[in-house]
Amino acid sequence: MEWGLLGSEQLAGSRRTRTLGLGSAVRKFNHLAVPGLGGVWFAKQIFLATLGVHIADRLRPKYPNVKAIELANAVEALACWCAFRSNGWARDSRLRGSQKLAGKGHLTFLQLCQPRFYVAQPMRMATVEPLVDLGFVEPGSQRFNSFRCTQAGRDLVEAATTEYRPYNATVEDYLVNAYKDGTIKDTDKLRDALSPLVAVPFDARALIRDKLCAGAGLNPAAARRKNALGWVRSVDTRNPAGWESKPQVLDPNHWNDLRSGAWFFKTRDAAVHVLNTIEAQMAPLATQRLSADAACELSPVQTGLKALREDAQRFLNENNDPTEGRVAMTFCHECIEDGPAAIIRNLVKRDDRVLRLEGNDVRPGAAFSIRPEMEPSDEEGGDFGSDDAGRVPVPPNISGRISNLYLLELDLQGRLEEFLNPPVTDEAA
Repeated sequence: MEWGLLGSEQLAGSRRTRTLGLGSAVRKFNHLAVPGLGGVWFAKQIFLATLGVHIADRLRPKYPNVKAIELANAVEALACWCAFRSNGWARDSRLRGSQKLAGKGHLTFLQLCQPRFYVAQPMRMATVEPLVDLGFVEPGSQRFNSFRCTQAGRDLVEAATTEYRPYNATVEDYLVNAYKDGTIKDTDKLRDALSPLVAVPFDARALIRDKLCAGAGLNPAAARRKNALGWVRSVDTRNPAGWESKPQVLDPNHWNDLRSGAWFFKTRDAAVHVLNTIEAQMAPLATQRLSADAACELSPVQTGLKALREDAQRFLNENNDPTEGRVAMTFCHECIEDGPAAIIRNLVKRDDRVLRLEGNDVRPGAAFSIRPEMEPSDEEGGDFGSDDAGRVPVPPNISGRISNLYLLELDLQGRLEEFLNPPVTDEAA
């Protein structure tokens, strides 16, 4: 008889993300770029999360175990389901869950609130910071389940839904009653009110803009947010922004933080590229073992290390590291050490998930893959498509929050759809 330990029914794979121990630095540079924005890039994200909190508030007196997270996820899942049904299940960067929601019909809140019914990383996760900072919720703590709608949050829900009356009821009344009786019917009015493909009405957009700019005279963080909004409003695809000169609307410290952040992000991306290259070189090896000295002799690795050194030195030349404990500067010093093998060892030590260091040897980690392609993690929860992100006319390598703010500004103007799906010209056709 053989004895062993009982394992779990399902084995969870290691996540293929490389934070390199830089999460706090990433968050700091993103916050300095646009305080309070989180990973939001279009207004419907804020509205749907606020609506979920508001419905939870209304249900809680009768159903004390109701959780704001479950209701917000349920509302978002319902919104995406309605949108997919309207666009023939076409992919869109504003939608999630096409595979999870496909084939689903006659939805109930009992289904929608199930943990595995919808995606593991809903858009709601990107809204935690802005819901609090813009004043749409009162946080009992930073946990989403502690959120309660403020008057501003209730005003947003009303402004976003007042023109839609499914079955001659307000959207919130309809959803509250649907939770109680267990049936949800997909109507045109409910779909248009919730669908991420339909912009929120003008009054709701105006309210969000007001909240983005509120308190700028007293609060330095709010001032940065307002000034950044003014900057991205002044650029477009015919007049892209660059690093040549500071925009008048931004104060020098803000501009310096954006520049330093850009070189930090470029260095971080270059480091991930080096690790991906090493992983790709190791994959076909029978032993899947590569010494740091042998790795730095490989031509693709040498090319990556050269770019990494240049980017790291450029960050250090800025002489501006606002991160706690100078995390970013420490990382960049590790990327310019004498001897390429030392740099490789530094990077692999920081990784320790996909690749790990064993003495002087690079070995596969828990998340090693024979087809390594991986983007660095910004931990923001945003999901604007990388192909489209290149069309955002902001300086290269700048914090993703600036790109997201540009897109949000387009949405507040009612122009996001045109940017995401530009009309086909005769020449393009």
